Amino acid sequence: MTKVNSAIGIEYNSHEIKAVELVKKSDGSLGVLACATEELPENIMAEGMITDTEAFSSVLDSLLSNGGFTVNAPVVLGVNNENVILRYATFPKVPDDKIRSVITMQAGDFIPVPVAELGLDFVIINESMDDDDQPILNVLLVGARTQMLENLTSCFNNSKFDVIDIDSSFLAWVRATMETAVEDEIYGFLNLTDDVLNFVVIVEGEIKMVRSITIPDRAALDVKKVFENANEVMEEDLQSVVDFMYSELSSSISYFQMQYGYQINKIIFSASTPLEPHILEAISEKSYVPVMLPDLYNNFMTNSFNPEGYAGCISLAKVALEG
Repeated sequence: MTKVNSAIGIEYNSHEIKAVELVKKSDGSLGVLACATEELPENIMAEGMITDTEAFSSVLDSLLSNGGFTVNAPVVLGVNNENVILRYATFPKVPDDKIRSVITMQAGDFIPVPVAELGLDFVIINESMDDDDQPILNVLLVGARTQMLENLTSCFNNSKFDVIDIDSSFLAWVRATMETAVEDEIYGFLNLTDDVLNFVVIVEGEIKMVRSITIPDRAALDVKKVFENANEVMEEDLQSVVDFMYSELSSSISYFQMQYGYQINKIIFSASTPLEPHILEAISEKSYVPVMLPDLYNNFMTNSFNPEGYAGCISLAKVALEG
């Protein structure tokens, strides 16, 4: 097998695509070899699908050349939109060789679309006992619409990027927060993109709850403006976004605390927009749980690279280098 010395993490949404290439140094540590962000033209995507594959491929070519990335370095691609479904689920414990078939057969009980329309994967969080003292598996289900995956694969096959895996970019950010969390900490991570709002709760290093919330029509235009035209956002636009976010955050926290009885210590909030600090301030005024920005991957900080906003890409690249 060819030894992998560098790898690229790429994540995208409706308005931009960004990438980081990590390199493995002689002492085994990782460093940043290249990074870049490219804006996506308007109307290149609709409902999480790439509608103009030629324009998207052109942006990929610009990303590769302008960022100085290694051609054919392995790529882990992160996706996070309405076509990616995350669910926390429980299944009966079965022998290891039957786990996948049982989860595949019963996943439809937890996922609101036909499983046949999805590329389905899962992560076993832990094992526990149910109310009848029967062993169960606590599982994070990750489903992505097959049509979107085929759409993506087609675009990247026409580029010089060598995609070896497709992952959830939200889970990549979650992994990044878990690397810096205190061992016994109970916290939530709230991530807003122009496509979806995600929320997860981590209890002592394990995922206990996850939600993927499609932006509702009442807030969709204001959310798009926050990301794509931040300088044109009015106070009432921002308030619309904050009200939507706080409503979902508050109900998620209440549900989690009723289900598990744990108190969440803090909420980490991230949104790749210049208005992130303003959103943080507004939602902090409403929230009874402290809300703060993440402090991730500062060990990668150099004179030419600031890791802020690139945590997902770094986490994705680490998957290829560290397994």
